[in-house]
Amino acid sequence: MDRWILLVLIGLLPGFVSADPASVTEAETTVGNARSSYGSAEAIQQNFTTPLMSADAMKTFDGQSFDANLGCSGSQKFLEIFVAPSASGDIGTLTVSQDSDLDGTIDRVFTPGVPVSGVCANGAVSCNAGTWDNCSGLSWVVNGSSEIGMTPIPLNKLGGCYCVNNSCGTGLVMSNLDKVLNDLGGGATGALTSQMDYLTVSEVGVTGPMIKFYAQKAGDCAAGSPMLKAYNSTPGNLASDAFSASAADPEFNLITTSPAATADPVQIKSCQITRNVPVEEVTLNDIIEYAGGSGNIFPCGPDCLQLSLGQVGDNYWAGSCKMYERQVQFNVLDPSRILEAKINYAKFDDWMQIYADADLLWNGPYGNWTGTGRPPGACELSTNWVRSPNVDFKSYLTGGPVDFKIRVEVTGNGEGYALAKIKVDTDCKLKPDTISNSCSAYQSDPECTLMEEQVDGVWTYQNFVNTGLTPLPSTQVINGSTCSFTPTRPWWQKTRKYRCQVTGTYDFDDALERADNVQASTTNTGYQDYLKQSNGSVLTPTESLSVLEEVSVPACTQACKTRKPRLATDAVQNGVVQENRTDPNTFDYFFHECSAGVCPAGPGETVVQSCGCLNEFAEAAATLQAVRQASRDTICSSGTANPL
Repeated sequence: MDRWILLVLIGLLPGFVSADPASVTEAETTVGNARSSYGSAEAIQQNFTTPLMSADAMKTFDGQSFDANLGCSGSQKFLEIFVAPSASGDIGTLTVSQDSDLDGTIDRVFTPGVPVSGVCANGAVSCNAGTWDNCSGLSWVVNGSSEIGMTPIPLNKLGGCYCVNNSCGTGLVMSNLDKVLNDLGGGATGALTSQMDYLTVSEVGVTGPMIKFYAQKAGDCAAGSPMLKAYNSTPGNLASDAFSASAADPEFNLITTSPAATADPVQIKSCQITRNVPVEEVTLNDIIEYAGGSGNIFPCGPDCLQLSLGQVGDNYWAGSCKMYERQVQFNVLDPSRILEAKINYAKFDDWMQIYADADLLWNGPYGNWTGTGRPPGACELSTNWVRSPNVDFKSYLTGGPVDFKIRVEVTGNGEGYALAKIKVDTDCKLKPDTISNSCSAYQSDPECTLMEEQVDGVWTYQNFVNTGLTPLPSTQVINGSTCSFTPTRPWWQKTRKYRCQVTGTYDFDDALERADNVQASTTNTGYQDYLKQSNGSVLTPTESLSVLEEVSVPACTQACKTRKPRLATDAVQNGVVQENRTDPNTFDYFFHECSAGVCPAGPGETVVQSCGCLNEFAEAAATLQAVRQASRDTICSSGTANPL
């Protein structure tokens, strides 16, 4: 028999239908949440980078928290940099404190021993105090023991330098303290992380003239965690390690080992056979119940029931030779638990008969009233009878309803009723064992062969061969709500594996033909389906399509351009930039994303271009061209770069 798998292909087709306002609102809300979470460098740092590299929780766009930690907690401080300016404006004190082995203790303190006149992206410049004369370069370096330091370097190997001493202005270190600390710290941590692949900076804090860096060391969170350094040197291991990890996943294993994936006509089936021993616990009401008529049922002890047959009372009937009957019905629910049943009390005036299911059980003290007619004697016997019939009626309690009838003839005032007592068994019992067998389909399938069987932990079959081992009978505790048992059985659970031959093939021709037909017939409003039936016929119903109209969006992200004045303290090999300018001041330019048409300019910034669709390509191209042309005009006749 062929097995068919239906592929459902859904395509996005052109068409125009009015957009659902609720959907548009939901989409706009989602975009707004995404922008607020990841719309700026600060937001990315706070909501993405820090949660990944620390113990902080990450949040979805709608505010739900989840754990996304990729490494250890980022609360371990590993680097401190302290700066203090001297009277000349140079950084007279630069102290670098380091925890080189990340054990929580500072074990390395470094000072360059020379004034720092300028700060660079990858080091510093040291000149004569308060001047830009006799300058030399210093670069951050890390030794084999992961200790940070500085080493002399040619000035042309430094980048992003600027002057901080009195030759360029007054109080430049303190007025630009955050920038100075971040640039020095950025260079130092960049050198460290280039040599220590396992180090990840997770948090930075600036307090006054000190900047502190916190990090985590991959592989220290839990035993067996891979080191980032290992993957950095052998990136190919990522694929093999990922495959090894996925191979242990049951869903991955199900897909990769399926007959369709392996083209293997064999499947391995697992199943169990389990013995169940149920406990039966009953109450009096589980054994017999009142079903209607003139009578009642009530307990007379923990294992005793008493039945009233007829109307209990005195002188509630009257007449001259008048017949009365009362019927009552009881339903026997569990006849196996009825131990004894007798009619032990009867009160009547003048004549009485007691029937069970139309059979006469007892006919009073006289014994000659056996038919269903009137009594064979005087109506009035001038006696109120109280008797103990002691009649056994257990044989009538075999299950289902039981009808009792009281017949009484009265002259004057009289009554007639009887009481029956039933002794029952309310002890807990074990019901017959039941077997749950999920292996039955494989047992009866001639294409399946038993590979393995484990009975109560004992291997009885391995590699299709009977081991000859048999488990010994064992005992288990079976608990009820009010009792418990310890039955012994020859076995309790069998776990099996079967090797089954798979008949049939996987044929996707019909699914592919359907996909081709749908694609070829699709228009803006609908398409023609292609459904092959089991009898070989084909149905081609026409289906309609409705595609949401494209929601209009702004042509660009609204942005503004601002500038902020500062001293031109940038330093190059020929000296400080401001020495070659007529105006020592320059500007830093910034771009901000607008919110509701408002430019969020920072302190001291002046808006140069208001909110709009900014295009700075021409300015950027002109700047790059100027740099390119300037470099072509630079001639070193000796082939050696001139020092500062």
